[in-house]
Amino acid sequence: MNSFLKSGFLLGLGAAVAGKEKFDETITKLVEKGSMTQSEADSLFDEWMKKGETKNEEWNTEFRELAKNQLRELGFVSREELDHVQAQLVLLQEELIQLRNNLNDQGKDKADQEQGMENIPPGFSKDVD
Repeated sequence: MNSFLKSGFLLGLGAAVAGKEKFDETITKLVEKGSMTQSEADSLFDEWMKKGETKNEEWNTEFRELAKNQLRELGFVSREELDHVQAQLVLLQEELIQLRNNLNDQGKDKADQEQGMENIPPGFSKDVD
């Protein structure tokens, strides 16, 4: 797939370069023949450059959308989705730490309650009513 996209990109780039060269050649011939003034040629060239830039932006937008859709179909997530999951993970880690600390505190409290009760004779309950 990557090779296919690269080939398509290079083909388009080659066509664009060839088209620009042919355009320059044609404009130069028209100026030399006197069919067009140099200022008209410059103006036409600027107009075509602006159109080219606009088309380039459109193609870039379309390519980004296509790439985004392809990645989505392959199971990739967006940056926003990844950031959201990472934020949830941080919250869960903090909650887990808090729960572990609570369990440790409860274990210490129970150990403190049982401490000092080890001298109770067998048969007697450690539970105090």
